[in-house]
Amino acid sequence: MKQEPLLSAFTRLRDNLLSMSRRILQDEDDASDAIQDAFCRLWPLRGKIRDEREASALTVTTTRNLCIDRARQKSRFTEYDPDQCDSCDDETTAESDAVAERFKAVRQLIDSALTENQRTILEMRDFRGLEIEEIAQELQMQPTAVRMNLSRARKTIREQYKKQYDHDR
Repeated sequence: MKQEPLLSAFTRLRDNLLSMSRRILQDEDDASDAIQDAFCRLWPLRGKIRDEREASALTVTTTRNLCIDRARQKSRFTEYDPDQCDSCDDETTAESDAVAERFKAVRQLIDSALTENQRTILEMRDFRGLEIEEIAQELQMQPTAVRMNLSRARKTIREQYKKQYDHDR
């Protein structure tokens, strides 16, 4: 019996996908995880994929996009570490301090202005990088309820931040 196009494409491209993922993510374990996630995302679509050429294109594109998303997520919410900036000049240090202060202010708003449910959903989505469906499943909620809570949490943070910090400017 002929092997499925998706499975065949993944088997054939595994080394290339791993190399591409490592280049984007700079980490072996994250690269392997991204490849596995891509395969898991495409597996439900295996019946709709017509041939290996289409499977190869979907595989490469999905893996690349997942890697880019993970890299962005990693860099988006990194904690500020003043020791990382030993050789910075005064201007860069001042900018870094301002960013650290804003991050700290937003973190305090998250802790004080949001309900426990909103805080949990926001942290799962923005800090851990989980998808809406994963959050809904973990919290045993409907995806629409997760989206609504996430939207309200972000709006609350935005409004509270503007109210507290924009009057200084």
